[in-house]
Amino acid sequence: MNGSERIRPDGSQKKCILFLNAGLYPCTTGGIEIFHYYFVKALSVHFPLIVLSTCDQQFSEPSIISKSIASPIGRGQTAFTIYYHTKYLLKYRNQIGLIHIPYASENLFQYYHVMVMARLLGIPYILRISGGRMYPGRPDFLHAQYFRYAHGIIGVSNPIKEEYERRYGREIRLIPSYLPFLTTDLSKEKLRRAHNIATGRLVFLYLGSVKKLKGPDVLVEALTLIGKSYLREKQVVVLFVGGGELEATLRAGIKDNGMDDVIRFVGKVPYECVHEYYRLADVFVIPSLFEARPLALAEALYNGLPAIGSDISTISNTIRHEVNGLLVPPEDPARLADAIRILVEDPSRREKYAKASRGQKEEFDNFNTMVMDYVTMYREIMSRGKANGIG
Repeated sequence: MNGSERIRPDGSQKKCILFLNAGLYPCTTGGIEIFHYYFVKALSVHFPLIVLSTCDQQFSEPSIISKSIASPIGRGQTAFTIYYHTKYLLKYRNQIGLIHIPYASENLFQYYHVMVMARLLGIPYILRISGGRMYPGRPDFLHAQYFRYAHGIIGVSNPIKEEYERRYGREIRLIPSYLPFLTTDLSKEKLRRAHNIATGRLVFLYLGSVKKLKGPDVLVEALTLIGKSYLREKQVVVLFVGGGELEATLRAGIKDNGMDDVIRFVGKVPYECVHEYYRLADVFVIPSLFEARPLALAEALYNGLPAIGSDISTISNTIRHEVNGLLVPPEDPARLADAIRILVEDPSRREKYAKASRGQKEEFDNFNTMVMDYVTMYREIMSRGKANGIG
């Protein structure tokens, strides 16, 4: 039975969920794209899904229909997005029981066309808020309508929940994001040999997109302030795992400063391999300016690493200062440099924080529970029947 037949309910079969997304792993390796990839795979156990994204990703799960809506001409993506959203809403309007829409206020292009069609066709939709910057919605009255007609709204962190409840007066359900975190049985020493890192070196790990929002330039500036002589003397190596818009510039600057032996850019790594980097590292660093729900940080603590992070609300509710790591002001390379020095020079403090992280492991092993929270919410909404049409 092919996918299109599986989503056609005959009274005994389930209604499907239309899952709208921009990017998707493995085409894009950001945290939100990785989350959605694993989330839809897990969700497909409970519902048939239609997944529309700009990624040409074919799932092995028979209950998932996946369609790339990427523009074949490299531009005009908005027009192709509206076309395919409209096409699939009309084609499967009798089979779709719910529309899942990701929301971030900073995105210029919102799926207002889906809001209008959902109302006209009587299909409920939910919004999942994942944008950590929480910029004002512009034009705000359209964002307000988006929230007004949603049949459910999900926030991935308390700061997001509180901010959007204040903005739009709608109750927002808190469901923190998790991933099916992986571990390895390989020893730290064996992994270091495989990655050409001497056993005695002290490894600091940055793992995430190399873009302004994540603060990799702040970390590089902090390391420059510390100086290559100090880093070499203390046998420090800093790994940047991930790719992005700042990678080439930062690489060039590090090479010009003669620091490429202590600061290494690994580039993009498949998610299925990143747990090896947590295993071989000694300290995790997350200097982000903004975060919604930093999954890389959660995974680092799950793997028992002490952490240094920006003192922003969505990081400080995970890193407890002087308990499992250190917090520093965002965009403050001097204070970040101080924190790095502290953990370089005090192995007992590193072990204290690592022990606290290991004690939190079960707190971050909640992927299946999270999926069931979504399933429960979806079933509640879908059981109410068709949404009211406009007017």
